[in-house]
Amino acid sequence: MITNNRIAQMSQLESAEKLTGVAETLMITLYSRAVETQRDDSFFQDPKAVEIVERTRYDFEKYEQGWGSLLGVILRSQTIDRLVQTFLATHPDAVVINLGSGLCTRFTRLDNGRLHWYEVDFPETIELRRKFFSESDRYQFIAQSILDFTWLDRIQRAPEQPLLVIMEGVSMYLTEADNRAIINTISDRLAPTNFIFDVVSPRVAKNSKRHDTVSKTDAEFQFGIEKSKDLEMWGKGITLREEIFYLVQFSQHPQRLPWWARYFSFLLVPLFKNSGRVVNLELLG
Repeated sequence: MITNNRIAQMSQLESAEKLTGVAETLMITLYSRAVETQRDDSFFQDPKAVEIVERTRYDFEKYEQGWGSLLGVILRSQTIDRLVQTFLATHPDAVVINLGSGLCTRFTRLDNGRLHWYEVDFPETIELRRKFFSESDRYQFIAQSILDFTWLDRIQRAPEQPLLVIMEGVSMYLTEADNRAIINTISDRLAPTNFIFDVVSPRVAKNSKRHDTVSKTDAEFQFGIEKSKDLEMWGKGITLREEIFYLVQFSQHPQRLPWWARYFSFLLVPLFKNSGRVVNLELLG
């Protein structure tokens, strides 16, 4: 577990205490990656996340008991990392756009020295991001809501340059109409491109007040979808290339589960399989 002498260091820490609503949920994913990195049996490393947590004044302890989120976030991040790495292996000079980036550290993990990467998020979130990350010609921040589609005007892309869009841990906080608008606008303006994001089931979307970490914030889920294949009906040129049920990997890490979950793990896999999925869409416009 992460430890700091926070009282002694209080005046030196960057405050994230004013984050509210959806913006505050970025602290859940940040904390999850930092905790995993410091475990003796860690299977995912993110030293930058540890650094940020240690430099931030925020009540991370309220998420300590969220075993499902702590493990789920790591499995999701690892899954998306693999998809991005696969894309970059074929397209090393690509443009990557990270929507609702929060304090995501994926660029520091996957940068190949050639790609161009954009982080897009609320102005207050980008302001906090600037405390921990520096921009460059290849790594740029856009301080706008992802629903303010003028951010598209800031993207610099050469003709025929491959493009990948990522949106992690965001879709469930938006309405279906918002998600449709994002996918169709990207398809209209940036196609051809791949769009990697994650979704939850309608059952999960209806129960954010019971969620083990989101319930500790004032954010609420608004969107869930039962069948990822239905996304193809949202507009022309949308193809489901891949769907990954990453939560089935819970059973591969029994030491992370509470005793009752280990005992009933054979029931957890079918119960949670569809609860969270990473979806890879091809958008052809």
